[in-house]
Amino acid sequence: MRESPLLQIVVAVVLVAVACPGVWAVDDWENEQVYQRGRLPARATFWPLGSVRAAVDESREASPWVRTLDGRWRFHWSRTPSEAPPDFYCDAFDAAEWETLPVPSNWQMHGYGTPIYKSSGYPFRIDPPRVTSEPPLDWTVYRERNPVGCYLREFFLPRTWKARRVFLHFAGVEGAFEAWLNGQPLGYSQGSRSPAEFEVTPHLRPGKNSLAVRVYRYSDGSYLEDQDMWRLSGIDREVVIFSTPAARIADFAVRTDLDDDLQNAELAVDVQLDVTGPQTLEGWSVAAELFDHQGRPVLAAPMTHDAAPILNSGYDASILVERTPQRGAGPFGWLRRRIARPALWTAETPHLYRLVLSLIDEGGTSVETVACDVGFRRVEIAEGRLLINGRPVRLRGVNRHEHDPSTGHAVTYQRMLEDARLMKQAGVNAVRTAHYPNDPRWYDVCNRLGLYAMDEADLETHGLRGRLANDPRWAAAFLDRAIRLVERDKNHPSVISWSLGNESGWGPNLAAMSAWIRHRDPTRFIHYEGAQGAPDPSEVDVISRFYPKLRQDYLNPGQPGNLGAAERPENARWERLLDLAEDPSDTRPVLASEFAHAMGNALGNFGEYWREMESNDRLLGGFIWDWSDQGLARVDAAGTPYIAYGGDFGDTPNHGAFCLNGIVMADRTRTAKYWEVKKVYQPVAVEMAGVAGAPGTGLEVDLSFHNRRQVLNLSDLALDWRLEADGALLLQGEIPTNAAPPGESRSLVIRLPPIKEAGELWLRVSLKLRESTVWAQAGHEVAYEQFRLPDSGSVEPAKNPRPRSGEGRQSLRIDETQSKIVFDSEQFQAVFDRSAATLSGLAYGGRELLFQSPGSGPTLQAFRAPTDNDRGFGGWLADDWRAAGLEKMSRESVRMDVERVDGQTAHVSTVVAWRATTGRFIHETDWIVQGDGVLHATNRFRPEGDLPPLPRIGVAMRLDKRCEMVEWFGCGPMENYPDRKNAADIGRWRGAVSEQLVPYPRPQESGSKQDARWVALTGEDGHGLLVVATQTPIAFSALHYTASDLTAAKRAVDLRPRPETILSLDARQCGLGNSSCGPGVLKRYAVMPEPAELRLTLAPLSMTDDPGELARRIRTRD
Repeated sequence: MRESPLLQIVVAVVLVAVACPGVWAVDDWENEQVYQRGRLPARATFWPLGSVRAAVDESREASPWVRTLDGRWRFHWSRTPSEAPPDFYCDAFDAAEWETLPVPSNWQMHGYGTPIYKSSGYPFRIDPPRVTSEPPLDWTVYRERNPVGCYLREFFLPRTWKARRVFLHFAGVEGAFEAWLNGQPLGYSQGSRSPAEFEVTPHLRPGKNSLAVRVYRYSDGSYLEDQDMWRLSGIDREVVIFSTPAARIADFAVRTDLDDDLQNAELAVDVQLDVTGPQTLEGWSVAAELFDHQGRPVLAAPMTHDAAPILNSGYDASILVERTPQRGAGPFGWLRRRIARPALWTAETPHLYRLVLSLIDEGGTSVETVACDVGFRRVEIAEGRLLINGRPVRLRGVNRHEHDPSTGHAVTYQRMLEDARLMKQAGVNAVRTAHYPNDPRWYDVCNRLGLYAMDEADLETHGLRGRLANDPRWAAAFLDRAIRLVERDKNHPSVISWSLGNESGWGPNLAAMSAWIRHRDPTRFIHYEGAQGAPDPSEVDVISRFYPKLRQDYLNPGQPGNLGAAERPENARWERLLDLAEDPSDTRPVLASEFAHAMGNALGNFGEYWREMESNDRLLGGFIWDWSDQGLARVDAAGTPYIAYGGDFGDTPNHGAFCLNGIVMADRTRTAKYWEVKKVYQPVAVEMAGVAGAPGTGLEVDLSFHNRRQVLNLSDLALDWRLEADGALLLQGEIPTNAAPPGESRSLVIRLPPIKEAGELWLRVSLKLRESTVWAQAGHEVAYEQFRLPDSGSVEPAKNPRPRSGEGRQSLRIDETQSKIVFDSEQFQAVFDRSAATLSGLAYGGRELLFQSPGSGPTLQAFRAPTDNDRGFGGWLADDWRAAGLEKMSRESVRMDVERVDGQTAHVSTVVAWRATTGRFIHETDWIVQGDGVLHATNRFRPEGDLPPLPRIGVAMRLDKRCEMVEWFGCGPMENYPDRKNAADIGRWRGAVSEQLVPYPRPQESGSKQDARWVALTGEDGHGLLVVATQTPIAFSALHYTASDLTAAKRAVDLRPRPETILSLDARQCGLGNSSCGPGVLKRYAVMPEPAELRLTLAPLSMTDDPGELARRIRTRD
């Protein structure tokens, strides 16, 4: 029979497909249906240990059954999968010429390929599930089309592992990967931040073994990993090989069910067993023992259960019916025991017990021992509040990426400890693992130090919004990430919430994740910010929003003269949490899962945020975005180290500096943002209820202490106080604290003796740890407050800086020329430039204090280097300032008049017009020049025309390079701004000018100090200039950079300090706001284009002068 041509074609196609099965096969890494091959089911993190005693006393490193494979691996990098060596895993392959790479690490951090920073959106062309479709020519992935890293590692097994099972554990591999052992395939896995395990027993050899791993930078799984971070690759978590007996404890889950009175608990342990061969484990048992933190047994006898029914729940029909009934849910746990009055775990009291499980054979011998830490606690949502152990908790949280400036996403345990300790010291009690499961060791740290963890699935599809959440082809991949999250971390007491992921839209795939989690673990609440609607879907237990607005008025940038108009879309998009909390139709707690976007010089109105949080019981709290800058350490062409951000590696596309959002810098240097968080988050509020008496006869200060904690009273804190007058210490002491229970207030009185010293009286009250803890040393300040007391002497500002006739103590000579006016006396000279209509020279004792260049005298300054918030989403204020031409205004000297008042004083009046693009400023200055070298200046600023809200209004001066030391009486010591100064004390502070610039990786406005009564700039010998605010306190900064210098520099390494000191003196400066991602500046912190006044006095300082005393005399003069 003759075959038809069609049949011949079909047969040929089939033969080709059989002979070459990969011809039309889809690669696993571009197939959304395949997310693993050969990978073992997800389980909790635990390891086989040597014995029960070892499980209590020793770490994993002491176990004879666990070996790390971390270290140097042979490594080869290819730009594309097709360029990767296809047979590198074979025994005959020669990798002698390959270089080595540390594991764990990201290969980009060692010079292979390009780090790419993307806040959202994919670095490859969107074409799911494909990741190698042709992108634009200028994209990094055009030339690096899915790079591949090939790893080789040889190892030897201990002889004691013979005849035992062996498993390979990858804690995390960024990208998709395949693995081989001795040339034999182990499997495939994706999901970068969850473990992958393979049993390798059948493939082991005596002696040397060879492990090969091929990592693909991108896969279809990358569509689910569109998080705001550097896109890096490689084996960046630990690799472990471990051994078990033939019968082993495969997994276990722990629950601690507290009684209704929260006094006693039932400890329940669910166990899974696994065997090879025909073993039934008849006559075997599983035993559980519990030990306290001192290693003492808690149970009179171990909990035990026969192993056979655990291995096979169908072993007995009655057990099958009980454990997995036809209808309804069965009981949890094979092992149960009532525990009397356990010490409960909370973030304040992280009491841990050690649970040890043993698998015991028929002869009574323990064949395997495993363990984990256990915390007894209950998590519930009730009446719109989160309750931990029956007590309400507000989450004082931060979002945390796993990031290190030198090692990328490979974070050491020491860095984790550092992070947790700094968080605890800042009053943080909760951390969101944004946006993926963190290294398992992080949860151990949270357990031990006491941090509530919102554990988030490795899921974000930002660049595709909710498309994949509604695609059934991706359902299994979504669910896989939920399962691996929960199964790994289910036993950590610090984990109080499961988060489905981040910014992945909403749809049935996310709903399925929630349903699975809720049934698997009903002991924690479920979160997902994207679950929104009217009402929000029932699959989540809390209402969650990003970057909410306060119930206060915000500035509407870009609408000068029409500030009552509707908000710009960028600002209007953000919801008000308080509105949601007051909605009676939905009584769930309300959470800010991201707020207070801390990019650059930021965190404006953070105190207002938190006061509003505490105003409503349903407001659960929030997580600041975020913990640390995600900058990467780099060296420029000149060998200078700097912190790089998006684009610095030639990565395209990128999102620039949007990765720099931390309250600490990438190296964990604490910024003013950190200290602001610490102050606002402090767990004890201190208020001054009243003051009785008078300074001259003694004061009684009535203080109220409100304990915001959940469990602890105040007995662990010592209270001390100090009293200062104009920043100088007068008195200090300690007093006992009243043990205010959680949520309650107590009062006490500080009695002060008569005070004769003149000046502003400030009382500072501090609560410090009495004893050292795992997160801070004794003496660490937990909470503090500062209060202004009635002054003991008159320090009212001068009503009129124009002196009466004869007030100057030395004769004043005046020499007028066509270009300048020179005032001088025996030890003093002041020069006014007629063309600039301002002071241009100021010398005392022959030493010139102004930098000798044009424009060094006090000139109008209405511009600041835009902060990241000023740039905002699409520019905002910075664009308005640029359009108005505020940075580079033209100057017109209108007039300068001089009038001799008497032989010791003169009056100079100047008017300068500064023209911007959309308006102008009239700057009038009345100068009183005295023969003793004291100059009084009254500056009046009158904005005209169509000007936007201003960055600042004031003057700037350039001082001689010898004026390197700065001292002031005002807010300090850290930089502070009108809407971020809660952490700043009023005091007397001192430092070098070169230390005042905060080295933000992208330069911007920094270094300002608010509420300064005076500021002194001196040299090492103490000679210099004193500037006194003679009407109201001012803001100032002293830097070696102008606002234009900071604006022009793209990176901190680009800055070149000027020799002179740039002294900025502001009548007002705009607040910081949150608009880099969130609502903008509150109206009350905005600087509107309205008339303003700045009154200053300039006076000489010698090495014998006390600037504070001199300033007091100036400010009290009529």
